[in-house]
Amino acid sequence: MRNQRVFLRVTPLTRLSAPLLSSIWETTPGAPPLRIVNTFPADAGREDIVMYSFLTTELPDLDLEISTLRQKGVTLAAGGHHAMAAADFARALGFHTVACGDGETALTRMATDLAAGIPLKAEYPGDPGQDFSQWLPVSRSIPTLPPLEIMRGCRHNCAFCAVHGSGRPRFRGLESIRCYLDHLRRVHATRINFICPSALEYRDPESGADCRQSVANLLDAARCNGFRHIEYGIFPSEIRPESLNPEWVRLLGEYVSNRRVTIGAQSGCAKRLKSLGRGHLPGDVENAVESANAGGFTVNLDFIIGLPDETEPELGATLDFIQRLHQKYRIHAQVHHFFPLPGTALHERLPAYPGTESEKRLGQMHQNGLITAQWRSGRDDIRRYLSWLSRRFPGQYARFH
Repeated sequence: MRNQRVFLRVTPLTRLSAPLLSSIWETTPGAPPLRIVNTFPADAGREDIVMYSFLTTELPDLDLEISTLRQKGVTLAAGGHHAMAAADFARALGFHTVACGDGETALTRMATDLAAGIPLKAEYPGDPGQDFSQWLPVSRSIPTLPPLEIMRGCRHNCAFCAVHGSGRPRFRGLESIRCYLDHLRRVHATRINFICPSALEYRDPESGADCRQSVANLLDAARCNGFRHIEYGIFPSEIRPESLNPEWVRLLGEYVSNRRVTIGAQSGCAKRLKSLGRGHLPGDVENAVESANAGGFTVNLDFIIGLPDETEPELGATLDFIQRLHQKYRIHAQVHHFFPLPGTALHERLPAYPGTESEKRLGQMHQNGLITAQWRSGRDDIRRYLSWLSRRFPGQYARFH
C-alpha cells in the first residue's frame, strides 16, 4: 500500500493565503509532505487527503470536484471563513474534516495528528486568543510573497462583513513584521503592503503604543528597510471614514508611496448606514475625502448596492451622493454588489437587485467614468450562487428571505 499523500488545493481567490497555510504545515514537526495543486487533483485516491480553503463565491465551481473526490474515497478537509462560519454546511458539501478556527492552530493540530498516525478528526477548533505573530507567509513550496496580515478580527461587526467572525481584534507585533520585512529585503522585493481591515486602528501589542504611533513605527520600519513602494491605507488595508483626519493624512503622506487611499463608504443613505451598524454617516465620508484630498490623496470610495430591502429611492440617494462628491473632490467610486456571507447578520438575506431604471443610471455613470462596474460581476456571482444553492441544497436556500 502506498503512502498517504496530502494535497493543498489552491484556488484563484485563495492563492494569497496559501503561503501561510503551507508555512504552518512545513514548520509542524513530522508533518507529511504537502503537495500544492492549483487545479483539480485528479490523481488523488482513497488513501489521500485533499485540503481546501475557499470563498463562498467559489462553491458553484468547486462542488463537482469535491463530489468527485468524495466518491473516490479521498478524505476532504475544509478551512477558511465559510467553513469556520458554517461547519455543518461544509460537511453537507462532502467534507470529512472542518477547521473551525484560526488556521495556525487548526492546521498545526491536523498535521500533528497525521505525524502521529492518528486519523483526522471531524473538527479542529482554533484558539480565539491565538497570537498569530509567530507565523509568517513564507513557504518553501510557494514563491508568492503576499501582503502581510497585521490585524485579524474587527470590533465594528458590520452586518454585511465576515471579518468580525474572526473575533475581537488581534494584532501582529512589530518584531514579527520586521522579520517579514527582512525576508522581503533578502529576496530583493521592492514593494510592501499589509492586510488590515481598519488601517488606522492597528496597535502594536508589544510596545503598548497608541494607534498613530504604532502605524508610524510600522511604516518607519518599512522605510528603514529601503522599500521603494510602501502601500498603506489602500486595499487591502482600507480606512474607516470616521478615523481619518488631517493628522493621519499627514502621517500617511510622510511614509506611503500610494497617492490614493481607500475608504469604506458603503452607502450614501444615513438610515442604511445605521442599519448596517457602520458607526458613521455620509458626512463623515465627505469629511474624510476632504481631508485626504487636501493632503494630496485621491480617494477610492467603496460602495455596496443591492443590499436587502434596498429601495430605488435609497439607491438613488447613494448615486446622488457619489455624483455630488465627484463634483467637489477627487474620488474614484468602486461600486460592489451585496453578497450574503455566512457568519454575518445578513447571511440568509436575499439581495435587492437594481431595477431597470437604476441599471440604466448605473450604466450611464460607468460610461461617464463616475463609477466602476464591479457591481455587474457581483450581481452575476450572487445570482449564480443562489441558483446553485436552490438546486443543490433547497432546504438551505429556503431559509433566504
